Amino acid sequence: MSSPNQLSFLPDDYLELKAQQRTNAICAVLFALLVVGIGAAFHFTEKQMRVVEAEYAEVTTQYVKESKPIEQFRKMQDQQRKMEAQAALSASLLEKVPRSYLLAELTNSMPPSVSLIDFNLSSASRVVIPNPAQAKTMYEQKKAEIEAEKIKAAAVGQPRLFDVSLKLTGIADNDVQVAQFMNNLARSRLLRHVNMVVSDEYQPTAKDDKLRKFVIEMTLNPEAEVKRTEPKKYAKLVDVK
Repeated sequence: MSSPNQLSFLPDDYLELKAQQRTNAICAVLFALLVVGIGAAFHFTEKQMRVVEAEYAEVTTQYVKESKPIEQFRKMQDQQRKMEAQAALSASLLEKVPRSYLLAELTNSMPPSVSLIDFNLSSASRVVIPNPAQAKTMYEQKKAEIEAEKIKAAAVGQPRLFDVSLKLTGIADNDVQVAQFMNNLARSRLLRHVNMVVSDEYQPTAKDDKLRKFVIEMTLNPEAEVKRTEPKKYAKLVDVK
C-alpha cells in the first residue's frame, strides 16, 4: 500500500496533461454531437419546408382553379349591375307623363270661356349638392366641397331626375273662372305647386270687353306616371309636335 509520504516518480505536468486530454476529448465528442444535432435539425426542417411548400403549391393551384368560376360570377354580377344601371338610366330619360297627356290634363281642367295664349314647359336636371357656404368651419367647408365632387362624379351614368316646370298664360272672362281653373289644376295628380303669378285686366281694343289675363306657374309631380291603359280620362288628347 502507498502511504501519503510515498514519492511519485511521474512528471509534474503528467496529471494535468491527462486531465486536459480528457477535457479535449469530451469537448470534441460534445462538438461532434452538436454538429450532428444541428445537421439532423437542418435536415428535418428542410424536409418539413418541402412538405409545406408542396402543400402551399397545392393550395395555390386549388385556389386558382376555384377562383376562375368566382371571377366569372363576379363579372356576371358586374355586367348585370351595368345593365340594370343602363336600364334605369334609359327609363329616367323617358317621359313618364307624355306632353300630349299633360296638355290634355290642362285642357280638361279649363272652365268654359278660359283659353290659353301661351304655354311654356322647361326641365332641369336635379342634382342635390350640399352648399359649402353653409358649413361653419374651414374643415366643414372643405369636407362639403369634397362631398359635392363625389356626388358629381357619382351622378355620371346614374339615373337622372328632372324637375319639370310649366308656365301658362291665358285669358278668362272673370276672376271666378281663373280661380276655378287654378282649383282644378291644384287637384290634378300630375301637378303640384300651382301658383298665381299675374292676374291683370286685359282689353285688346277699346271695342272689346274687358277680360282677365293671368299667368300661372306650376311643377310636374315627379312621382306622377301616366300609363297607356288610361284611355277614359285622357281620351281627348292633343297632338304636340
